[in-house]
Amino acid sequence: MSLSHKLLSEKTGKPFTHCSICDSDLHGKLHFIEKAYHRNLGDHNHSVIFEYAICENCKRGMLQQVSAESLARMQAFMLEHQDEIDEMMHTTTDLEYCSFTGNSLDEMDEYHIVAVVQGDSTPMPPMIFGAAIMEVYQNLLSEKTKEFFDDFYDDFIDIPPELARILDKDFKPVFL
Repeated sequence: MSLSHKLLSEKTGKPFTHCSICDSDLHGKLHFIEKAYHRNLGDHNHSVIFEYAICENCKRGMLQQVSAESLARMQAFMLEHQDEIDEMMHTTTDLEYCSFTGNSLDEMDEYHIVAVVQGDSTPMPPMIFGAAIMEVYQNLLSEKTKEFFDDFYDDFIDIPPELARILDKDFKPVFL
């Protein structure tokens, strides 16, 4: 089974090969991908505004930087949406709907895809966060956690300058 094109690197059109943080080889190893999409001005298509892949060790390190308050809120959010998550786990889509609202990505101006990847497969279905869910999720985070994600965003996320002007610089959603 091969990965959806939405989980491939935009730069190469192939699976991610190295961790965006430590540069370790990801081939055959469990890793995490996040890609953010935004609707192009003047047409109906979406383009990737940033993407990254993180190895399991770096992910573990990131989780240690998240405050206990934020972790508790994120876990409560996931429990609150357990029915939607269960349905998503049993539904096969080509990554075209928000995992929480069921809204089509065609209706959204922006969305994020978060996936766990090993080799050329996903051990669990990728999660898609539409803009409304991203805002709710962002509000779950403590100031300490937001500062950590701001630093991560500034250090590792490379947004083209023409898009950076369009995006709200105070809203930097990064998911775990």
